[in-house]
Amino acid sequence: MKRIAKGDFGYLKWQTKWEFVKTAVFFAAAIGVLLLGIHIAGTKNNLLTFVAVFGMLPASKELISFIMFIRASKYSCPETLYQEAEKLQEEQGVLVVYDLYMTSQERNYPIYCMCCRNKTLIGVAEWEAFDYKDAENHISVMLRQNGYRNISVKIFDNREKYIARMGELAGQAPEAEETDQAVLHLMLNLSL
Repeated sequence: MKRIAKGDFGYLKWQTKWEFVKTAVFFAAAIGVLLLGIHIAGTKNNLLTFVAVFGMLPASKELISFIMFIRASKYSCPETLYQEAEKLQEEQGVLVVYDLYMTSQERNYPIYCMCCRNKTLIGVAEWEAFDYKDAENHISVMLRQNGYRNISVKIFDNREKYIARMGELAGQAPEAEETDQAVLHLMLNLSL
């Protein structure tokens, strides 16, 4: 399996598969140690049972990660949107990240794709239950808490509008590219 980096197209689906593999290996190792202890000692009352029980802790943690990625993977960026955004990225050098699944205390925010240029951060999410204003406010608060002021945030509910705005941003000369990269890096850190 070739690793897909966070922010690249297909990340959520790839990470779900990787979390499944890790979960299976951790549980198999813990169960294997338990069975080995029973086989060697002839009873479950031995030190390897103790080790196997503690081996269930990281296995359980991986199971929780796997369940989170199963839920998030259904919000992966569609191929058509990826192709349109990638075309602008290659032609104009616009900074783009894909497959973001941000969480807050109250809600989850699955965002297909985000782009940043000249302190303007835009994204697209096409979900009926998605609270666009709340997502924009949450992202703005996170940006301010991390020292990024005067960043304009807009989450679109329509991919055509998003691609049109992305095209407008692509037509602008980059003025704050380091800040734009740092903002997108923060968005990746805030998502699964």
